[in-house]
Amino acid sequence: MDFDQRIRELEEEIRRTQKNKATEKHISLLLAKIAKLKREKLKMELKRGGGGGGFDVAKTGDARVALVGFPSVGKSSLLTSLTGKESKSADYAFTTVSVIPAILEYKGAKIQILDLPGIIEDASKGKGRGREVLAVVRTADLILIVVEATAAEKQLSSITRMLHEVGIRLEKNRPDVRISKRASGPMKIFNNSKLDTSTIIAILNENGIRSADVYIGEGVEYQDLLDSLDDSLVYTKSLVVINKIDLIDTNTLEILKSKYPKAVFVSNYIPETIQILKDRIYKEFDFIRIYTKSWKGEVSSDPLILKRGATVRDVCRAIHRELEENFKYAIVWGTSAKYPGQRVGLDHKMDDGDIIQIYDQ
Repeated sequence: MDFDQRIRELEEEIRRTQKNKATEKHISLLLAKIAKLKREKLKMELKRGGGGGGFDVAKTGDARVALVGFPSVGKSSLLTSLTGKESKSADYAFTTVSVIPAILEYKGAKIQILDLPGIIEDASKGKGRGREVLAVVRTADLILIVVEATAAEKQLSSITRMLHEVGIRLEKNRPDVRISKRASGPMKIFNNSKLDTSTIIAILNENGIRSADVYIGEGVEYQDLLDSLDDSLVYTKSLVVINKIDLIDTNTLEILKSKYPKAVFVSNYIPETIQILKDRIYKEFDFIRIYTKSWKGEVSSDPLILKRGATVRDVCRAIHRELEENFKYAIVWGTSAKYPGQRVGLDHKMDDGDIIQIYDQ
């Protein structure tokens, strides 16, 4: 099947269709067909695009960050500034031809940073080994979209579009849609959104779902419903990094800061901006540091790195899986304890900087 041609035909039909209440269902069904074709195309491309040629990198550390950007935006130099590891760089495009991994050690956390080959327009369609690059991006816990200050708006628009085309949803939660398929019986729709129920059923039927209990949350839109049917999508945090700010004047910098208030503005020639970036990367993961105390009373200098909301159970699992099975109780010092040396159980929530001593059988 020529996926691109069929998608273009359906998109052209949508463009020709006058948009009003009467055509809403028809347009939604066309969108459902397009989403289904894109999903089938993406799955086929991902099978062809993963790994090989320096692109298959083992995941290490407490989290993974992918540097994504066009050639020559300064990703390699940024990797060096963040981690101290040299990544080959020069004044020509496509310097990095494989994934360069390095570790950022910050506040006790070990964060893997991947310097990826620069992508080009239509990378999501396979140009410039784009499929391989974007397949690696899908494995990241945080995507750093690196753009050059002199072309920030254009580059950011292109990159976010290409990431969306390969099934990466930035800064979004999974849609509030739950579908429990049944072998038979009528479709039961619990619809708390403004979507038309008959259109919901038609979209589900188009995707082969004819008997199910379906919950649609408040605020869900048609694109959210379509996304909920695609288990290949990944939902990832992102951070826009506007690099080479030393190349623009103060007025242009202020305009960019106004337009992108959540972005990080950096230059390898301004060390304090790199420090700000390190701090923002660390904060994106909402880590907490837990220090263990031995029976001899010695407190570890290297903390366990866990996500906020972690419990004593999570601490046990991070140390050794058998520790949870043989657990008796724990003693905790720090802000999560009601008093120093509080005795707690597995469900006790830990805070950043807590000290814990675990007793097992």
